[in-house]
Amino acid sequence: MPAYARLLRIGAVIAATTILLSGCSASQPSDDAPPSPTPSATAAEAVVTRSGEPIAGTGTAMPMDVAFPIPDGDFRSVTLAVDCVGDVTFQVGVDDPRGEGLSLQRGNCGDTAVFKWPLTPTTDGSLTVVIAAGVAWSVTPSFSTAAFVVDPEIAEDCAAYSTAYGLIYNADIGYTRYDDIDEAEWNERIDTAADSLADLADSSPSRLAESFAELVPILRDPQRVLGDVMSSIGAQNSTISEICGANQSPVRFDADYGA
Repeated sequence: MPAYARLLRIGAVIAATTILLSGCSASQPSDDAPPSPTPSATAAEAVVTRSGEPIAGTGTAMPMDVAFPIPDGDFRSVTLAVDCVGDVTFQVGVDDPRGEGLSLQRGNCGDTAVFKWPLTPTTDGSLTVVIAAGVAWSVTPSFSTAAFVVDPEIAEDCAAYSTAYGLIYNADIGYTRYDDIDEAEWNERIDTAADSLADLADSSPSRLAESFAELVPILRDPQRVLGDVMSSIGAQNSTISEICGANQSPVRFDADYGA
C-alpha cells in the first residue's frame, strides 16, 4: 500500500498580557498592607482555519497524484470534504514522501465524506485519489492550526489487531497460494488469532471492541473454509481498517509471502 503525508507542527500562540496599574506612591507599603498586584500574562492558543480552493477531477480507476497547494502559515492539520456521485467507493489521502503512519481513507460517493489528516514538514503538496474511471469528484480542503489528535486507545487496539490479522493473512496465503503450511498449521494459526481477538474484545476500551467480538465466532466456526477465512471476515476487517486509518494508526503486519 502507498504510504502517505505528514505536515507543519508549529502552534499559533497569542499572548494576552494584562497589567493592572493603580495609584503610584513614593512611600513604601507597610508590612500590614495587602500585597500589591503583580503583572500577569496568560497565553491561549487560538485556532485558525483557512479554506482552500476546491480541487476537482475525473476518476481513472488508477491512483492519481493531484496538486494540493498548502497555504503559508502554521497549519498542522487539514480536513478534506470529498464529493462524488454514483454507487462507487473511493480512496483519498494526503501524500508524504516519508510515508510514516499516514494512510488513505475510504469512502462512498453520494453524501459528502469528511476526513482529517495531520500536516507535517514532509507533506509534499499532493493528494492521492483513487476512484472508478469516469466518475467526477471534488475535494475541498480546510486547513487548521489545531493539531491532529490520535486516539491512543484506538491506536493500541489497531496494533493488536494487526498482529491477529497477520496470522490470518499468512495462514490463508501460505496454505492456498504457496502450499507452505498444512491443514493442521492453518487451523492452529486461525485458532490463535481467534483467541487473541476474543481477549481483545473483552479488554478493549475503544469502539473497535464490537467488531473484534463479531470476528470471534466467524473464526471459530466449525464450517470455516480451509484457506479462505479472509473472505469471511471482509466486512469486519473493512470497518476496523477504516477506523484505524482515520486515526492514522493503520493496520500493518509482516507478510511472510510475496504479492
